[in-house]
Amino acid sequence: MSEKSVFITGAATGIGEAIALKLDQMGWRVFGTYNRTPPDELIKNASPRLTMMKCNVADPEAIKQAAEKVKNALGDAGLSLLISNAAMTGAPGPVETLNLDEFHFLMEVNFWGPLRICQAFLPQLRKYGNARILIVSSTSVYLTIPLGSTYPTSKSALSALTRHLRMEMEPFDIQVAALEPGGVKTKMTGFSKEEEVACWAAIPPHLLPIYQKYFSFPGDQIQENFELWPPARFAEKVYKKIVLAKKWKPIYIIGPSVSALPIMHRVMSRKRIEKIFKKLFGVKF
Repeated sequence: MSEKSVFITGAATGIGEAIALKLDQMGWRVFGTYNRTPPDELIKNASPRLTMMKCNVADPEAIKQAAEKVKNALGDAGLSLLISNAAMTGAPGPVETLNLDEFHFLMEVNFWGPLRICQAFLPQLRKYGNARILIVSSTSVYLTIPLGSTYPTSKSALSALTRHLRMEMEPFDIQVAALEPGGVKTKMTGFSKEEEVACWAAIPPHLLPIYQKYFSFPGDQIQENFELWPPARFAEKVYKKIVLAKKWKPIYIIGPSVSALPIMHRVMSRKRIEKIFKKLFGVKF
């Protein structure tokens, strides 16, 4: 139990890359995955302890192979920390016209992927003893985003799964927590012009004027109303508040401009919250 080891998905960019680098700097043995983006920058800045492997979390066989590689590397020591971080955005537009194939694939990455990751690595976590699982969800679970329902929906399902996993792992001394990031500057929070075009293109021409009459592209409002931290600053907070904590809380909300979101849901009516989000996202009715 002396060597700290971590397996983290989506470690080539953004939050995953920053956390992987921070743990590597603190002496951890880091196993990270990537899919489309090569991890060249992380490898350049990390120590020789870092091991990166290509793994599409939507591919069950790739997950099994990654788990086997980590098992062979660690032997009987087991794995001390699992961070399920890989995620994607996609399937934009209103619920009425969602591309269900795109939404299905998004759920494969954002929900079924983390579930399969946990199943594949639990034997190694149990072997370590007093291991931990950190599931990266999102503060979008507290938002109602018109024309942008798919990502929050996938993360809401993941948050529910995390609550169940936390209770089931308690007898095995495996602590589980959900990390709900808010306001981190990554490719997923860039909201490019291409994403805006894709959002409107997802609506058939005969419905487009109707939706544009009442709704705006949600990315514009998110960028205007939420401060964004650089990933390195976020990773530092994660290390100090979560990794170093002896007893984990069920949920950690880290990032600027988001701490009030869960409080809103505890003290306000659903109708009042809807009014706030209509104003926030420029709804015109």
